[in-house]
Amino acid sequence: MPRPCLLLVTRSHEVYELFCRQLHDMFSDAIELLDAAELGVRVEADLALCSYREALREHGLPEERTIVARRTVDLTKVTNLVQLPPGTRCLVVNNSYDTALETVASLENLGLDLRLYPYDPGAPMSDGIEVALVAATGRAYVPPTVDRVVDIGLRPIDYTTLLEIAFRLDIPFRNSQLYSSTYIRQIVQLSLHLSESLRVERMLNRQMDAIFQTVHEGLVALAEDGRVVQANRAAHRILGLDPGTESLVGRRLWDVVPSFPELTDIRSEENIYAFHESFLVISRTDVSEGDIGSVLAFQDVTRLQKLEQDFRRKVQSKGLLPRYSTQHIVAHSPSMVKVLEVVEKIARTDRTVLILGESGTGKELIAHTIHQLSARREGPFLPVNFAGLPATLAESELFGYEEGAFTGARRGGKPGLFELAHNGTLFLDEIGDAPFSIQALLLRVLQERQVMRIGGDRMIPVDVRIVAATNRDLKQLIREGKFREDLYYRLFVLPVYIPPLRERREDIPLLVEHFLIRYGGRRIRVADAVMCRLQHYDWPGNVRELESVVQYMVTVCEASEIGEEDLPPQFREHVADDVDDEDDMVDALRTSGDLDQFTAVLEALSRASEIGMKSVGRSFVASFIQGYPVHLSESQVRHRMEVLRNLGLIRTGTRRQGSALTEKGVKVLEVLRRGHTG
Repeated sequence: MPRPCLLLVTRSHEVYELFCRQLHDMFSDAIELLDAAELGVRVEADLALCSYREALREHGLPEERTIVARRTVDLTKVTNLVQLPPGTRCLVVNNSYDTALETVASLENLGLDLRLYPYDPGAPMSDGIEVALVAATGRAYVPPTVDRVVDIGLRPIDYTTLLEIAFRLDIPFRNSQLYSSTYIRQIVQLSLHLSESLRVERMLNRQMDAIFQTVHEGLVALAEDGRVVQANRAAHRILGLDPGTESLVGRRLWDVVPSFPELTDIRSEENIYAFHESFLVISRTDVSEGDIGSVLAFQDVTRLQKLEQDFRRKVQSKGLLPRYSTQHIVAHSPSMVKVLEVVEKIARTDRTVLILGESGTGKELIAHTIHQLSARREGPFLPVNFAGLPATLAESELFGYEEGAFTGARRGGKPGLFELAHNGTLFLDEIGDAPFSIQALLLRVLQERQVMRIGGDRMIPVDVRIVAATNRDLKQLIREGKFREDLYYRLFVLPVYIPPLRERREDIPLLVEHFLIRYGGRRIRVADAVMCRLQHYDWPGNVRELESVVQYMVTVCEASEIGEEDLPPQFREHVADDVDDEDDMVDALRTSGDLDQFTAVLEALSRASEIGMKSVGRSFVASFIQGYPVHLSESQVRHRMEVLRNLGLIRTGTRRQGSALTEKGVKVLEVLRRGHTG
């Protein structure tokens, strides 16, 4: 069974390495870790872990499959902070203002008497800053005016985040007891070190308390007789106690909280216990250091337990499931209906498919549909995009590697996508961009139906259907020596050509309506003139561009109907670029709206010129038009004049200097007059 994949989204490689070490300590090799900085955020993963909250917005990550890491303070750096005099004004520096704010919140949990200010490069620095507390990722941002710099290290992942990852990925807590024991022992050993170095009980208590406050878990240190030696604020919060008036320190835990599980019932490994109306996961570590006999670590995991229950109801899948099927395809044009008929026939076979079409035509959607309609629908569907994928990475991703195959190879090796897609479908997207060295390896797999891992010495049989796609001319690439001719004919078994949107314009209204429902959020219609413009546009970006245009129009439109003024800039440029002579101009006006309305506006500007007015405003035009059998409000006049201006028929001055006919506008008006009299 393949391991679940966790995509790590971090701002720096140092944070990525830190997360990898923590996750390996917790889960060993139970999770495959992916680096978003190397593979991109669109790589397929079961779950994404972000080191900062803004990643959700920056990368458009789905919240239901993303965890923003809760992070704490590096315990090994706490001594540096405690040595600072009380009241020290400290500038907290990280690689962004938001992460600096998060670092401040983590440091404040220590309870130290320090005045903390997050560093904002765009704002003036507060006066009297004495020290910069610098995370490893923020060294380059320290202002030169700060003399003293204190290293606070990188903020590790909080334990509750590790628990949530385990629940979300349905991974057993094999190493969690060792992890928590090591973590708690680190706390205790650091406290003993401070005690030995300072030799002052007051300082020891202060340091111990500061360390305890760095974690979100409840931590309670118990003496042999059950008396509480130390407890952090999180413990009081979870148990529903006020640390100021209901402190646990010096009292037997069970005298204060009788419903807390008995010590003899708490085992060293984590277990879930009912507590009031929630559940706690509790572990015990026997320390036997000084007055401390054992340390309890616990956290309210009612929400995480619900997540676990939800995920346990899901069947583990060997691969990724397809996201699309025939109901996601919006089309009724004869060309697309024919494509879908062919796709249904092709899906029933097990032969290789090559999907051809321009960018944005929906090749991936067709690939998903073929898998969904095939006999392999219950198997995995794994995509790999060759665009920008280096040859070395492509080889290891496709064919996997054995342990020790190269520096950095994962212990135990790693299966490739061909192995993971066994009994399913492997989608080779942008196959025209595949490195030439990889093409020979792909050809061998297609011929022999078996793979050999990098560093391996045995062939592994695979039963995989190949669906490839490209927007490039493979025959031209063959002539240029960039694509293997033998591989081309291995792929060109069942070709499927997806026509561009300009060749199936009858689908545009249907697609527009589909995207309006998806992105509108309210009842909104498209003016006939706008639909006409959409149907006459060439759509170089195809359906993907149309989807973006609809999103733009829905966003800028403030009325219940989308007008021409709501079209994005490329449509104004499109009209101006595509018309040359007067007849073309008239056709462009006819496409853009009512020809009589444009004629009336041009007549108003012509009349103004005849009576010696160099330029006039919209109010004059609107007043003049009242004598015509057309009616336009001043707002409508503005929209018509904008179209005329984009076509170069009128010019508009700056600072409310009004508008006037251009030489081209005079010629077009003559054509319009002849059309009315002819």
